[in-house]
This record gives sequence, structure tokens and C-alpha cells, in this order.
Amino acid sequence: MYRGVTHSQHGRSRGSPTVEDRLIVTGASSAFGPSLLALLGSLNLNWPGHPRVRVYDIGLDDVTLRILGEHGVEAVKVPEFCPHWRKHFTWKIWAWNDLPAKSFLWLDAGLVVLRPLDEVFETIEQLGYFVVPTYHSLTENASEFACGGCRVSPDFRKGKMTLAGGVIGFRKEGKTREILEESMSIALVEDHIAAREKMHRHDQAIVSLLLYRTFGEVLMADGVVYCGWTSPKQTAEQKIWVHRRMLLPEDQKHFEAHISGEGSRYLPHDTRAVRRSRVWWRRLLGGPYWRLRGVLHGMRRPTESDETPYDGVRER
Repeated sequence: MYRGVTHSQHGRSRGSPTVEDRLIVTGASSAFGPSLLALLGSLNLNWPGHPRVRVYDIGLDDVTLRILGEHGVEAVKVPEFCPHWRKHFTWKIWAWNDLPAKSFLWLDAGLVVLRPLDEVFETIEQLGYFVVPTYHSLTENASEFACGGCRVSPDFRKGKMTLAGGVIGFRKEGKTREILEESMSIALVEDHIAAREKMHRHDQAIVSLLLYRTFGEVLMADGVVYCGWTSPKQTAEQKIWVHRRMLLPEDQKHFEAHISGEGSRYLPHDTRAVRRSRVWWRRLLGGPYWRLRGVLHGMRRPTESDETPYDGVRER
């Protein structure tokens, strides 16, 4: 069950917030409402006694907000602090600077926790940060505009891996606090954080460049253990699964039913068989598959225009 939960809903409570030692932080729009609830359920079941959770609201629906309120989960609405506040994950960097904690762990809403993560906070308090690699090149993911904003040359990217933004933690003291503050000032200039090419990343690029610039060598945790993306059984003793809204209905329902209260440890099912089935149907049906999917999901077959850079906003 959540510890130290406050009951402020959909906004900041009056007065100065209490600065906590440890905080788990996430954020979501209405498209990620169900995934957010699943994340909360996974924390309750699979990490008993975890730190308090704060949710940043960038457009959550009323149903999700009501459920958060019923379970005493704090939701803070992100203000329109700049013209592009909701694009390029600029809001995420704002949340990192806003949250009241000495140390925090950010978890994207599109993942579930499989095991306790106490050692992550121990790492944050020792190093000042906790990061995992994406296993992609920073040269591929960081634009020259991002390099300019971070005051490094484009050549600085060479030989470095991009650090993930979906699972990341900081101690808001000393050099890492300075990194968070500088990342916010950089992100306020849209050219610095916006993607120019399909593979460019937003908050990931800025934070990666600043961490490498500040520390030189950045110590990383195992990206498969702490950010596994193919299944909840991608590796032994996996801690986190980034499901990207691919939870099976029964797993989604189970996690949602256990946002608070007692419950046994629960691991979601491997969805790779479901994905293989989708690939098979695409190959079998060809064009009709995309038309059928369009009818069911309001989507269309991808075209060349879909190769334009992602602006960080997903509404469905």
C-alpha cells in the first residue's frame, strides 16, 4: 500500500510542498491513462514499501483522475509554461525540476515494475544519477541544435550511447541539480529540444549530452534488466518491462485492481506470441489488413509522411 500518500488532486496543494528523501515520478496524457494505472498496480504488487508516487498530468481524462483520487495518488497538472510545453517531452524536464524530493526515479507510464528497485535509489544517492543506455548512438539521436544548446561540438557525440529517458533518476543536489536546471533552460528553446530527423530524441538527447559533458564517463545500469522492451522475461531477474501499451487485457485488469491494498507479486504474460500473430495477419492480408485496422482504430496505412520527426505528442 502507498506510504505517505497525500490527497491533493489535480493540482498543487496550498503552501510549500514537503521535500521528501525519495519520490517515484511519472506522467501521462489520456492516451496513457490505462498504462499509468497498470504502472501503479505493478508498483504496489511488485515493490512493497516503495516510495510515494507523484503523477504529472498533461491531459488525463476525468475517469483516470477520479481513480487516482480514490487511491490517494497525487496528480499535479503541468501548466503551459512555454509555447511548446506539451511537445518534445519538454513537460517531462519541467516535472523533474518541479518535484519536491532530494532523490527521484522517473518511470514512464508505458512500463510495469517487476521487482523491487531499492538499489536504484542507493545508486542515485551514491552517484547522483541512475541511467540505462538505449543502445543507440548519440550521433544518431542528438541533433546539432541539441549540441549547440548543450554547448558541445557535434563531434562530442561520437562513441557515446544515448541514455534512456523512460527510466532515469537524479539526486537534486550539486552537479546533478545543475544538470536538471540547465536542461530546463535549454529545453525552453524549441530548436534545441525538437527532433529534426526521424531518429532524433528530445529529453534523452539533452540529458545525455549534459551528463557526458559533466562527468565524462557515465556509469550505466543494464538496459535489459532495467528497461527490457521485448517481454517481461527478456532476461533473468528482469526488473522493468517497457510494454508500450502492449499488456494483455487480463494483466491490465489485474494491475488496475491492485493500485492500493494488499496483493501478491504478479508478473504479466509475455506478449510476443500476440505480436507474432499480428505480423502473420499483416503478411496474409496485405492491403486489406490496413483498411481493417483503419476501421477499428481510426488509423491509416503508413505513408512517406509518417517518416517525419516525432514531436512527442501521442493522442491515441
